[in-house]
Amino acid sequence: MGHEAQREQGAAPGSLGVIFSIVALDLIGFGLLIPQLGVYAVKFGASPLSAALLLSVYSLMQLLFAPWLGRLSDRYGRRPVLLVSLAGSLAGYVLFAFAHSLPLLFVSRVVDGVSGANIATAQAYVADVTRPEERARGMARIGMAFGLGFVLGPALGAQLGYWGGNLAIGLFAASLSGLNLVWAFLRLPESRREDSAPAPQRTVRGASGLLRLPVVGAALALFLLFLTAFAQMEGTFSVFVLSRFLAQGPVALEAGGGGLFALHARAPEALLREASLRTGYLFAFVGVLSAALQGLYGRMAARGRRRHGGRAGPGEAGLAVVGLAGVTLGLALLPLAPSYALLFLPMALLALGSALVNPSLSALVSLHAPAGRQGEALGAFQAFGSLGRILGPALGGLLFTQAGPSAPYAVAAALCLVATGAALLLLGRVRMGGARRG
Repeated sequence: MGHEAQREQGAAPGSLGVIFSIVALDLIGFGLLIPQLGVYAVKFGASPLSAALLLSVYSLMQLLFAPWLGRLSDRYGRRPVLLVSLAGSLAGYVLFAFAHSLPLLFVSRVVDGVSGANIATAQAYVADVTRPEERARGMARIGMAFGLGFVLGPALGAQLGYWGGNLAIGLFAASLSGLNLVWAFLRLPESRREDSAPAPQRTVRGASGLLRLPVVGAALALFLLFLTAFAQMEGTFSVFVLSRFLAQGPVALEAGGGGLFALHARAPEALLREASLRTGYLFAFVGVLSAALQGLYGRMAARGRRRHGGRAGPGEAGLAVVGLAGVTLGLALLPLAPSYALLFLPMALLALGSALVNPSLSALVSLHAPAGRQGEALGAFQAFGSLGRILGPALGGLLFTQAGPSAPYAVAAALCLVATGAALLLLGRVRMGGARRG
């Protein structure tokens, strides 16, 4: 039976449901760990820099291996690549569960980063089983899975970390991956055909030509700047909560409290459990607010188009300016919060701002990329995002270790302030040029 016939008989919707569950469960497992990594790095005597590098190394593996997994899926099929990557995620989570040293934590993140580079393969699967007019809706379901993972994951991780530490978090995440693996093995058919489009390539290489395009290049640069700043917060936040509001004495992790990569003191288990709980709840709060605003984003962008005579582009650029300004303010206020409870205000600003920046900049790239380079431009957009998630935690961890807990947020706010100014210039350019390509 041909692929078109399969789609007519409804095979595609069932396959999309399986892909949605695969990505959602995978991202819930990912969301479980992200707020907790710094806590368990400190458990094993890591400096803030080493704790932040646990995030950087994951994104580095994704950036390096996503094109390779995509090429393998083009050659051998989407199904085997997805199955092997799910098995790899299971192994990475098991390593995290039983890690008893900092090197093992890093090994677990390397394994999981390589396995987590399967998102491009999942997107290729969606493209295989949907008609062009249905593709945006299919890709939106993957976006929904991302949102679900970042809402449920941190909340679950907070409770599991408080109850059973990295053992409970790792085993729960591993069980999700095991369930995913069985579900995909039983229910996910192969989708690749001889005429299938290749998997999207998320590479920075070759983006130089895109950077020369006025609007596209500016949007790519802004996304890199924004995520480098935002990831400084993500990479250091759990250690910030621990050091500012919970720990005392040598484990306060102030500048000079240990070496560049390791500390001479370790935090008591009770403090680690409390830091796990509080950090997880704050990240869950961010996820809920971001998801709520992203649900309203389409209406906000449409209102912007109506204000500009139906033109696409100025509304999105304006929302990017508002979002970047909100993130700048949130980052600046975060280290000034005098208590844990008052952290919710700057975190709300970060959530709302980031929910505007991401879709606005991706929409500008799509609107202004040349017609024949849409896939290349969006692949470069994701690659620049991965680069920001590599650079941001490393920079934030270095600043935290060398200059103290407030330094990453001051530098990140300054970067976002520069990005806000650049976005204002971009808004003026888009208003002048409409939605012309390039």
